[in-house]
Amino acid sequence: MQFVNYQQMSLALQENRRKLPKKIDLVVGIPRSGMIPATMLATQLNLPLTDIDGLKAGRLLGFGDTKKTPDIEAAHAADRTVLVIDDAVGSGRAFKKARKDLEGVEGHVVFCAVFAPVAKHPDVDVVLEKLASTLVAPWNLLHSSVLRNACVDIDEVFCRNPVAYEYDNDEVYRRFLLEAEQLHASSGEIGWLITSRRETYRPETEAWLEKYGVKYRELIMTQSDEEHANSPAFKARVYQETGAGLFIESDAAVAAEIFALSKRPVVCIETQSVVSGSNQVDTGGKMVARTSMGLAKLKLQLRNLIGDNAYYAIKSIAGRG
Repeated sequence: MQFVNYQQMSLALQENRRKLPKKIDLVVGIPRSGMIPATMLATQLNLPLTDIDGLKAGRLLGFGDTKKTPDIEAAHAADRTVLVIDDAVGSGRAFKKARKDLEGVEGHVVFCAVFAPVAKHPDVDVVLEKLASTLVAPWNLLHSSVLRNACVDIDEVFCRNPVAYEYDNDEVYRRFLLEAEQLHASSGEIGWLITSRRETYRPETEAWLEKYGVKYRELIMTQSDEEHANSPAFKARVYQETGAGLFIESDAAVAAEIFALSKRPVVCIETQSVVSGSNQVDTGGKMVARTSMGLAKLKLQLRNLIGDNAYYAIKSIAGRG
């Protein structure tokens, strides 16, 4: 697994620009993940943008008024160069379908994958960057096959954290658990859902998960005040006991502590990075400074000092509720 975040996607487009045609008249994203690099590239180069159906119908997406107007005439010209792009290529099914769908479309059509397991792939014309292993990114993380052998947090991954008044009152908290807003959907089965929620709230938790179609093999909740009070240690222990290959955690401070205790990789939703080393955060082959780890430890110390209620109240006031 190689984790790539939005910043790295943008950098990959910039650093490998030389591999693309010198003149591009229209950028086309393969829905849905392909619309991410397509939008980035179109914005970087101020080019017209559309998706596969839009290209077939001769329809372009709108654009803002803060930049120079893109060359719309060139985007519709018979001799145009069209770049069809997706975030990654594996089996090649998406590109094969795109090629078939676009048969007969005017212009020189170039098919590009930002990331691939090989430098040259038979189903694309251009690979921008070779990855050592399977791409996992924020936009596909909860739809990835890695979930089958992963432990996944619930709060701030699938739904938001409660604010202070929701957490303090049992009746209000139970209602929150049933009605919390969804943050992410998921596909496929998750190995283990690991949450610091107390066992007494299992009925409400299971009802919410069923409502939003979250599939999992096992839901593990805290069984004691000690486990609840020391959530990182509880999660790290369960992570080790399950033998899972990955933990997906919402909070940077908790992610850092889970890694410190388990010595196993943790994907952090908050920082969009993989905690996989004692001094650095590995975000897919590029190392970033220890800053986020240091911040994570400070946050954990604060949380231990003032307690969960006050900690989440502060996060809510700061707009991170």
